[in-house]
Amino acid sequence: MMKMNAVQLSFCRSGNIVIFALFSLIAGCAASKLDLSMNFEAPPAGFAKPHSGTLGIDEFIDLRPQVVTSNADKWIGFIPGVLWIEFVTEMPDIYTVFSDYKSEPFTRAVAKAVYRNMERNSIFENTLFLPLDRYTKTDYRIEGALNRTFLKETGYYYGSSLYAWLTRIIGMPYVSYEFSMDITLRMRRIETGEIIWTYNLQGSRTDKYYNVYQLARGREGKDIISYNFSEILKERMPEMLESMRRAL
Repeated sequence: MMKMNAVQLSFCRSGNIVIFALFSLIAGCAASKLDLSMNFEAPPAGFAKPHSGTLGIDEFIDLRPQVVTSNADKWIGFIPGVLWIEFVTEMPDIYTVFSDYKSEPFTRAVAKAVYRNMERNSIFENTLFLPLDRYTKTDYRIEGALNRTFLKETGYYYGSSLYAWLTRIIGMPYVSYEFSMDITLRMRRIETGEIIWTYNLQGSRTDKYYNVYQLARGREGKDIISYNFSEILKERMPEMLESMRRAL
């Protein structure tokens, strides 16, 4: 009887070790919380001194098409075959397939990123983000229209039918991305209502990930969608600020 108890105890201990090992593996694979903002660090704007007055930056209006499309094609031949899923959306802050992306609306996130960059560079004596302070008097206001935020996700699975989904467990598929952004910005002088500056900010990027674990880790602490749209803003911001400087 004592011998059986010892065997059972040994078995329980072994089971606990296995459970602990599995728990550690799962915990180790868990992705850290990624930055979902559009914040970025652009080069200094190069303004000689801050422009006099107070600038307010309002939340952008959303003019994007409310469009989501998807297409799944499969070649079934000798196993493994290939399954690819293509997903296109104009609203990546709402619809994605391979990236679980639940950010604040882009109309606010992009406006906030522009605000923080202008505040950091001291373009004006004072810069305010108007959604947080609606009733403050300003001398100028930046208004924006979000015309497009295009995202195309293409995932390639190795295997067909059930086999394709089994490959996801070991880190597949390979996922490629196409991003593009189109924003219209304008500055209004509040005293006269005159629009004194207009700029069309456009840009695109491509990205790719070889497995879902890379995708979960993001880039530089950011979700890959935030990262790539932030990079588009970062690349275009010096040109935008130079155009604003000439207008002022």
